[in-house]
Amino acid sequence: MKRVIRLKVKELMKAQIDRDIPTDAALAKRIGVSPSQVWRAKLPPDDDRHNAPGVQFIAGVLGAFDSNFEKFFFVEVVSE
Repeated sequence: MKRVIRLKVKELMKAQIDRDIPTDAALAKRIGVSPSQVWRAKLPPDDDRHNAPGVQFIAGVLGAFDSNFEKFFFVEVVSE
């Protein structure tokens, strides 16, 4: 068993709308990651192209939206 950080996709999308960040490319620029990292983090975890959010992604989101970890992320226990 291991722990994986997951993105609350709906919460991030709501925050994008509230802050008038219309595209994933605009969000990526604001949080300092590539657009493909945003796209991959938003995919369902069972999609082979999914990537769990990394440190820079998490820090960027928290900074851009001046929020806490629990608003946008959660920890999931998965079997290896």
